[in-house]
Amino acid sequence: MPHLISFDIDGTLVTGNGPGPITLEMVRRALEHGHIIGSASDRPTQDQKNMWERAGIEVSFTIGKHRLSLIKEQFTEVEAYYHIGDTELDEHYAVMHGFEFLQVQTMDPHPWMHNEEGQVLWGPQGRGPLGSKPADAT
Repeated sequence: MPHLISFDIDGTLVTGNGPGPITLEMVRRALEHGHIIGSASDRPTQDQKNMWERAGIEVSFTIGKHRLSLIKEQFTEVEAYYHIGDTELDEHYAVMHGFEFLQVQTMDPHPWMHNEEGQVLWGPQGRGPLGSKPADAT
């Protein structure tokens, strides 16, 4: 049975404003493993859709993170619901809506995060310490 994986964008995905450690290759591998993926972010839904389109990745949902319960209602045939993010707000909404929150800076890698050689290659910024911001962040 698939997992449903919801990604925050900024600070979580490599494409975020404040690039995060989750690479697009990892997201593609999650799809290859049969998981349901999408994004739940503070960004407007159309911005999320545009980001995925530019990446050439077809996702099952894009939504504001405060509306995660709608995704849980829509996708009921899954083994687990995960929201991967980098902030306390991500954790707040994930827990509020019955998702397991995975803190991107400290989570254990899931099987879909490993490449063919069994390595986990985080994005160029690495994972960084919990609560850190990129050097150019204001």
